Amino acid sequence: MSRKYAMTKRIIINTLLLTLTLIEFSKTYLIPEIHEIIGITLIFLIIIHLIQNRRYLQTRQNISILSITNTLLLITFLATIITGLLSSQLIPILNIHHISTNYLHKILAYITLLIISVHLGLNINKMINRADNKIKNKHIKQAIFIIMIILGIISFIQLDYFNHLTGNIGFSANNTNLIINILQYLSIVLAITLITHYMNDNIKKQNSTKKE
Repeated sequence: MSRKYAMTKRIIINTLLLTLTLIEFSKTYLIPEIHEIIGITLIFLIIIHLIQNRRYLQTRQNISILSITNTLLLITFLATIITGLLSSQLIPILNIHHISTNYLHKILAYITLLIISVHLGLNINKMINRADNKIKNKHIKQAIFIIMIILGIISFIQLDYFNHLTGNIGFSANNTNLIINILQYLSIVLAITLITHYMNDNIKKQNSTKKE
């Protein structure tokens, strides 16, 4: 019962983390104070997430793709939060009124979203395996995979993600609405997550075959 409760809490925290992160990338549709409140909320959720996974993190001492990804994610997330606070309107005392701070905040945020996607791809084995077990038809699985990748690529182009990544434009293009904007970013995350998962899965299979 306690294990099931702990798993439920993890799912809730992880879902909140992803949902609020995606909302943050719809800054165009949010008032600055809401954007900052969500950002501060993400700090507390990340702390809870780390506490929930402390045993796992303590046992993963060897250098691996996952450990490198987790380290990079922590660094970029902290840097995003710090640069966000230094350009805060909600807490003026922290605002250093420097345009490069906001510029760095945007770039770091978009880098962080890419690393989050890779992080998810390296950690959703159980979820993917359950989906694979439910969908028996191989062609249907392949079709779903291809469709999700295509949607992610389309969203990447429509949102002009590369120019976001280089800081040439703001957090989101104001040409749709909040829900569509969130779904577009979600499709990018899911596409990268799936690609990462299957690449990592193939690497593991190849390594196990070599050992045999």
